[in-house]
Amino acid sequence: MDRLKVWNVIDLKKEYKLLGTTRVFKIDIKSAFLNAPLNKTVYLNIPQGLAIDRKQYCLHLNKEIYGLKQAPLAWYTRLQKWLQNAVFVTSIFGKDIHIFKKEINNEFEIKDMGPPNLLLGMKISQLEEGIGMDQQHFVESLLELYGMQDCKPVSTPLVPNKHLGPATEAERIAFDSLQINFRSAVGSINYLIKATWPDLSFAVSSLSQYHEKPGIQHWRAFLHVLKYLCGTQEMGLWYSRKGEAGLIAYSNADWGNCRETRRFTSGFLTHLHGCLIFWKTRKQPLVSISTAEAEYKSLCDLTFELLWFHQLCQEVNILLLNTAITIWEDNKSCINIANGNCNFNNKIMKHVDIQLHFVKEAIHSNLITLQYAPTTEMLADFLTKSVPKPNFVWALAKLRILRLEVRGDVEKQSHNELRLVNPSTKTLDYGLTCHRQRNIASETYSDLTSIAQTT
Repeated sequence: MDRLKVWNVIDLKKEYKLLGTTRVFKIDIKSAFLNAPLNKTVYLNIPQGLAIDRKQYCLHLNKEIYGLKQAPLAWYTRLQKWLQNAVFVTSIFGKDIHIFKKEINNEFEIKDMGPPNLLLGMKISQLEEGIGMDQQHFVESLLELYGMQDCKPVSTPLVPNKHLGPATEAERIAFDSLQINFRSAVGSINYLIKATWPDLSFAVSSLSQYHEKPGIQHWRAFLHVLKYLCGTQEMGLWYSRKGEAGLIAYSNADWGNCRETRRFTSGFLTHLHGCLIFWKTRKQPLVSISTAEAEYKSLCDLTFELLWFHQLCQEVNILLLNTAITIWEDNKSCINIANGNCNFNNKIMKHVDIQLHFVKEAIHSNLITLQYAPTTEMLADFLTKSVPKPNFVWALAKLRILRLEVRGDVEKQSHNELRLVNPSTKTLDYGLTCHRQRNIASETYSDLTSIAQTT
């Protein structure tokens, strides 16, 4: 192979992506919209400063410009057509990127911005051990907006085991006197959970239920979220170059958490090669009469997402293991129902809608397989309820949601040196053994990361 020059051995650059060793780069196409042809007749008043009689003449546009409502679509169509006509072969060689940049620069004027460090408000940190993504700058501006930059931090987004309820008349009056746009406030932290803060999912879901009639208790809960952000603003998602192979998911549902409607809350998350890729918290639209039914509904939602992601991976040539996707579930009845080991004519499941049986078909087609996980080891638990601090911190550490300055140090250690204690079972995770154990019930996030370095 070497004699025939089938390949060259090259250094793995920091800007390589983790999957498929595809390089990541960023370019800016100058005056992008002006590259799109105008398919409609548009006239424009002559701007101030041009020596043309504005009463006698007007401008006839030849190209799309910024401000026209059809301009974004026209530019997308123009770029899509060029990309489809240009034939590029994916390769690990860095020179192919330069060829692509040269070709696209021949068609459009571009600015080469190098490896990306910002994407949609997210900071991207590319290290030798992996890639980190956080939104510290957005959190800092959010804390400053609400005057919470010097507040005392807390360890969980909401007070553990405390439920929000409808506001009383007195609470609504007290909140109205503050003259605060509650919908806008909750929307600002909702942006965080869409990107790098899965730990805020349940808090945002709970607060969003009171957009219309918020009270002072809901405002205090929002401030509690800001206190949590104040103490964790440097945290984000960590995508390691080292991770267990395969696509693994966790599905969970709470027990009638909503005191008004008694509806369950679904929560699930998925990680690929040990890296968290998507998560969701959702209040179920219908009341379930049993935990098994609620868990089954959550499992169905997760299966839909996994099917979509599996198809996406095939489209972009991300190779997955040729095995069923493992879903960890903490309800044995739900697993039995999905595997067909339960009679659907029984009183707790005979009313289940037909679409939910999609889960059974996914199992039979070898798309997914279900495994039982005890509740103490359910990583999606914090997506459906406000869990106690030790369980919460443990789950984040397992999901590699850590401070950036610690992540590289943790990755450099061997697995025998990385020891995290499950606060519920008091046992060591990662399947490791060591000489002593440590309870993290009273320790902070910085304490937890020091455990990974010192124990």
